[in-house]
Amino acid sequence: MKKKMRIRTTPSFKCRRLADYTRNALPEISEKSRQRMIAHWRAAGRDRMEKEIFNSCIVLKNLALVHRDMPMSADFILEQLMESSRALRSVYADILSAYRNGRGEDSFRILFERVPLKAAKNFALLLAKIERINPSELIVHMTAFEETFSSARMTKGMRRAERKSLITTMAAAAAIFAVLLNFTVVVVFMDTLSMLGQVF
Repeated sequence: MKKKMRIRTTPSFKCRRLADYTRNALPEISEKSRQRMIAHWRAAGRDRMEKEIFNSCIVLKNLALVHRDMPMSADFILEQLMESSRALRSVYADILSAYRNGRGEDSFRILFERVPLKAAKNFALLLAKIERINPSELIVHMTAFEETFSSARMTKGMRRAERKSLITTMAAAAAIFAVLLNFTVVVVFMDTLSMLGQVF
């Protein structure tokens, strides 16, 4: 009895085969659904980046508190931000590389170019002036930045909660309307049956 020879396949080949299988097995996703999914992923990515910038703000404030009596170089601050970050680690690494190659304040534009958010722009502008601000001043700046950032996030959260509340209210109203409509139909139907019974 001959033994069947197994064909060895690479992981990438298996992934491609699985993708082809699922593409044929699953229904086609409409363009509207695809756009909605992309928008959701972008919003999730934007939220993650905003949290990361807020975390960087806290790290910078803590550094200013620890080194209150001694000035900090932009090089040192960028190293610390890079070590404490996850999503922005590569961005801070590129900023640090550009800064060490003599691009000066222009190197901090990389943050806003890679993360096109208002919070990123404000944080980049602050980082660009970091060597001209003493640690005591920096604490004040970072506290103000933190408060502004927190209030903006809170406003966004309240808007999201209001939107969800409106959707829930509309859904509840639609359900009540459906129940009332159903009740009305039943009453009318029973009245009709009663009338028919009297006729016949």
